[in-house]
Parts: sequence; C-alpha cells; structure tokens
Amino acid sequence: MLSAIAVCSVPMRSANALDSAVRAEAGVELDPAALAERIDQHLAARWKADKIEPAPAADDAEFLRRVYLDLAGKIPSVAEARAFLDDRDPQKRRKLVDHLLDRATFPAHFGRTLRDLMAPGATNNLQLQFLMPQFEAWLRLRLAADTPYDKLVGELLTFSSGAAPNVRANPFGGEPSPAVFYQFNEQRPENLAASTARIFLGVQVECAQCHNHPFARWKREEFWGFAAFFSAAGQQQNVFAPVADSSDRRGIQIPGTTTTVEPRLLDGSPPAWESGATKRATLARWLTAAENPLFARATANRLWWHFFGRGLVDPVDDMDEVNPPSHPEILDELARQLVYHQFDVKFLIRTITATQAYQLSSQTTHASQDDPQQFARMPLRSMTADQLIESLAQAAGLEPQPQNVRGAIVNPAGGRSQFMTRFADSGPSRTDYQATILQALTLMNGQLIADATSLTRSENLQAIVEAPFLDTPGRIETLFLATLTRRPSPDELATMQAHVDGADSADGRKQALADVFWALLNSAEFVLNH
Repeated sequence: MLSAIAVCSVPMRSANALDSAVRAEAGVELDPAALAERIDQHLAARWKADKIEPAPAADDAEFLRRVYLDLAGKIPSVAEARAFLDDRDPQKRRKLVDHLLDRATFPAHFGRTLRDLMAPGATNNLQLQFLMPQFEAWLRLRLAADTPYDKLVGELLTFSSGAAPNVRANPFGGEPSPAVFYQFNEQRPENLAASTARIFLGVQVECAQCHNHPFARWKREEFWGFAAFFSAAGQQQNVFAPVADSSDRRGIQIPGTTTTVEPRLLDGSPPAWESGATKRATLARWLTAAENPLFARATANRLWWHFFGRGLVDPVDDMDEVNPPSHPEILDELARQLVYHQFDVKFLIRTITATQAYQLSSQTTHASQDDPQQFARMPLRSMTADQLIESLAQAAGLEPQPQNVRGAIVNPAGGRSQFMTRFADSGPSRTDYQATILQALTLMNGQLIADATSLTRSENLQAIVEAPFLDTPGRIETLFLATLTRRPSPDELATMQAHVDGADSADGRKQALADVFWALLNSAEFVLNH
C-alpha cells in the first residue's frame, strides 16, 4: 500500500507563474510532423552549442522493434518484421505508427502502462489482484474509445461506486471500474492527495503531511487542504467498500491536532464551487483544465519518459523550480500543443515517434552521447514484465493463458502473475537495468523459456525446424527475426550455421536450432528495448 515518501520537494512556481511561462510565446496549432520538426530544431541547436555529436539514425530493424514495444507492448511477428524490412516506402515509419495506434494492442498496452502509473506494484498485491482486471478493462475501454486524457483523468477522480464488489463470488465478473486506484491508496485522503499530485501534476506534496518543511514550499495546512477533497472517501474503513464522494464542503481535521482546514487547491486559490458539485468533481475540473499548465506539462513529460526512459524533467514526479527541464522550450511546446489538441495522447505519440531523437540508434559512437539530458542517443531501456512475457509468447508462438470475455487472465495466481512478480519494476528508472539472479535463472531455466524452446511445445520453433522450404541459413534467419527483429550478420550466421550443421543427426540439428533459439531469448538484445 502507498506510504508517505520521505524525500521532499522544494519550492515550485505557482500555477499562475507557470501559466505565464507556457503562454509567453504565442503559438499556433501544429500537426505532428511540424511539431516534431520544431523539437528537432531545439535539440539540434543544443547539440551544436554543447558540441554534441548525435548517434546515427536507427536502421529499420532497430526502429521496428522499438516502436512495437513502445506502442504494442511486444515485438512484431516474423511476418510483420519481413514485411516492414522489405518495404521500400519512404513513409513506412509514419504509416507503421498510425497502424499500431489503430490496433487493439495499443489500448491493451497503454492500459497496462497507466495501470502501473496509477497503482504501481498493485499487480503483486494479493489483496487487490482480483480487482486489477476490472481496472485494466476500464482503462482499455477508455483508450480504445480515444477518450481525451483530461476526460479519462476526470472520470477517475470523480468515480464513486454504489456497492462493494462481490470479490469471492465472482472476482472477474464485475464491471470495468477504476476503484482500484482508491483501494490501492486505502481510501485514505492523505494517500489519495499525494498520489493525485504526484501522478497528474508531477509534484510531491506528501513531505508536508506531518510538518512544515524548512525548505519546501508546501506547508502542512496546504497538504491537508488538498487532502480535504478526498475526505468522503476516507470515511470507508474496508478496502473493498464502495468509494464515496460528497458535495459536503466541510474540511478535514489534521491528525493529532484540533485544526480543521477547508478544501484548498494547490495553487493557493479557493475552489470554484458549483451548485451540487461534489468535492472531487470540483477538484477534477480545476486539475484537468486547459488553464492549469501543471497538468499539461506533467502529461507531456510522462509521455516523453515513456519513449525515452527519462523525462524532460527527471524524476518525472519532481517538477520543481530547483529541478528545471533539460529542454524547457520543448516541454512548453509539447504542453501547449497538447492543450491545443484537446489532450489527444495519440497526437503527442505521433509527434514524439516522428522526432529525430526517437529515431536515433542506441549504439554509442561518440563520448558526448553519454549525457542522458541531451537525448543524443536512444538509451537502453529495460522491458516491463508485461512487455517481456508478451514478447516471449510472440517469439515462441505460445498460447496465451485462458481469458474471460473482458480479456482478464482467469488465474491471477498462474504462471503469468508469477512471472510478472519476478520481473516487476524495482525502481523508477528503466535505463539502469540490472537483472537479479532470480530473473536470470528464470530466463535460463524457467517454465516459460522451457516451453518456448521445446521442440514439442513451441509452435513457432516447430514450424521453423520442420519447414521443408527452409535450409539452415533460412531457419537461423527466421529465428533472428522471431526474437531480435533483425537478420543475422554474416559472422553470426556463420557461427550459428556451424553449430547446427555440426550435429551428427537430423534430430541433433533440430536440437541445435533449439539451442540457438534459447541463446537468442537469453541475450541482452532480446530482454532490452533499444
């Protein structure tokens, strides 16, 4: 469950000051290509001024694998890889992004991404595990309907359930619901306030929960004034109880004191109460308003982080005056255009994936590319547990676990959940990858890998080793396409072919191909997004 974080942030500019900063340069609505070009110009100017030599452009195979992992949550199939690599259309990268955004894999993958943002680690919480599919289904449906992000967040913040879910009787039969967000935060006003500020505004206010900090802007009364918007939810004691909201505008008593504070917005302004509106509806209207630059900037920064493993402000939940953006002009451009495009997440995705920075190689060719704040090279990023298990299933042609009609895994205690627990994100940075011994052993000897490399259980491996139209080089090339989304180099092909053809029987050659497959699945190139 969420607990108070000891690290405190320091003074942040007021919403009015940030609003002035965002609006200082009058702009016009841009399409993704024009905005991407503008971002490239900002980056190129910085690289020139700082004598940075950017990495070369990623080749088609590198781009293909990267964009599939980022938008579909898994690597492409062999057929998809061949089709893209052999396509000579100069616009094929843009068309691929459009294609992936229109596929059902996008809302499924981004639903899991938002799940991890809004309830980090909850997939490993036995108390909440039975309710997570309802949250994923709710997110997936909203994304599939192209719900603007401000509307999605508004629905989340104003959610109020009418009855407790019947968890024991039918754990996966409930309607799609964001209730887990409240239950993950134990329906405590202080936890909900801290999570809302951190996730949707990019600021840490929880350090003021117990005392005024000598350096931070946030005071104790300000924190509890913000928490007062969630005080109705705090009336519930059972984590599975209905999530309540109230139009009662009364404040909240600061624990351990006799002081009661009224609901107060983080920019210091009083709430703009409307007749009959609940407290959380009033908060949501302010938080997601186009006039609130904190929300647009935090959203743009988190999307940038998704594609680069690092935000323009990093850490992404510490947007503060003493932690300025590495490229303030880019963050302002993205936030401004996000508002112009009515919080259309796909617009920013098309923009970011069209930039030169996103399409740079991850291979270091100059020492100046090592500065992560320059975005002069695509950093290596660890896959999420979902991306890794989906990619393993794609590469091997393994059947997915049984699902119900809403797409929820029927057995949350099964192999997928165990795998996800073992490969759960261990820290805020996806660019500092260090596999644990248990993770390495799982990839070497775990049941999923055993099934993936089995000559009897792996559908794709069976098809490759038995295909009468493939010779040894063709089989090896297909294994590379199935795992690394590229064709082998001449040296790799020669080494692998010698290993396979050196076997003394047909069965031995088949097992040698399984060995090649195992080696590719256990390579750093497979388990990293690059």
